[in-house]
Amino acid sequence: MHRGKYTVNEVEDRTSVPAGTLRQWERRYGFPRPERSSSGYRLYSEEDLRGIEAMKRHIADGVPASRAAELVQRPFEDVAHDAPRPPEALRDSLLAALMDLDETGADRILSEAHALHPLEVVLVSIIQPTLVELGELWHQGKVATTTEHVASSYLHGRLRSLLSLTTSHRSNPEIIIACAPLDQHELGALMLAVLLRRQGYRVTYVGANTPVEDLLMLAQQHQPLAVMISASTTESLRALREHGDALRSAPTRKFFGGAAFNAHPDAAREFGGHYLSDNVVDAIPRFDALVRSAEEELA
Repeated sequence: MHRGKYTVNEVEDRTSVPAGTLRQWERRYGFPRPERSSSGYRLYSEEDLRGIEAMKRHIADGVPASRAAELVQRPFEDVAHDAPRPPEALRDSLLAALMDLDETGADRILSEAHALHPLEVVLVSIIQPTLVELGELWHQGKVATTTEHVASSYLHGRLRSLLSLTTSHRSNPEIIIACAPLDQHELGALMLAVLLRRQGYRVTYVGANTPVEDLLMLAQQHQPLAVMISASTTESLRALREHGDALRSAPTRKFFGGAAFNAHPDAAREFGGHYLSDNVVDAIPRFDALVRSAEEELA
């Protein structure tokens, strides 16, 4: 039995989902389905609250609201008997959809991926290898430039959507993330930004091809906990070395990653910073450990 007992304002207080959003979900997706009091007011049950919290989690993980509503309304028995597709199968399906320029199919596959697997798995085992494979097929002449550009743009758009869906409080420690000069490869930096924001950090994501002078000026203005710089090519690493003195003298904590630093991890010390990791998931605990160590030395 439904047994609605919470008003829409009480649900908003308990779930942090605005009343307007709840009404929009109800109108568009048929969920939640509150009872009506004799006066016509919506009344929500404990079951409704659990479903709203679950839908909020799905959306934060990048699942479209329409799909999230389907998931929370499916009977538990149906979900329990699903045979989840492993990341490798989802990656192959995503690659095929993108090569066909089927963005609707790609949306459906990524929604399934987010519903079945943690965000870290979706990023590292599905999105990242799909983009790498697309690049390799393009280099081999098996994928047209237009196809590679559309697919890459789509995946970068999904990552930026994930970043915008994940917010943190303004009082939380800030991290500035940017790509080195001449570096257009944002994938690793974007994934790191998404995961750090989910950890509660206030991430300011600058993006590709960032001039060192502008980045250091931003750091001086914001006084962040740290600045992270990604360099994917030897050219971008060389461009950083042209500003080595400025980077070394910058008072902020500096962390470096990307393919160029994966090949030359000791180069991070040239700029007075630390190398993170060749894996964005491992980069976060390493960053936390380095920050804690530095704070303990100052204590």
